[in-house]
Amino acid sequence: MNRTIARATGAAVVLAGLMTLAPSVASAEETRAFLGTTVEKTSASAKRTALQQAYDHASAYGYTQDQCVIIHLYSVKISFVMYRGEAGIHCTK
Repeated sequence: MNRTIARATGAAVVLAGLMTLAPSVASAEETRAFLGTTVEKTSASAKRTALQQAYDHASAYGYTQDQCVIIHLYSVKISFVMYRGEAGIHCTK
């Protein structure tokens, strides 16, 4: 008899725990990361183009710019007149 009560109590505690998680799982937000890369003649142009490319990728998945946060944005000189730009964004719906 005591084992049955203990099992029922344990099951009720587990069920209560799962019920508290259910609303947070149902309201989970969809997040994705997007990357843009390019090669340009100036550092500013490389950054700008890479960032626009990342936003373009995000818009293809239904995200707007105000739903996105810039994670990284930089450029590296790869030759005398060329820069490689990279931008990473994280978007949440």
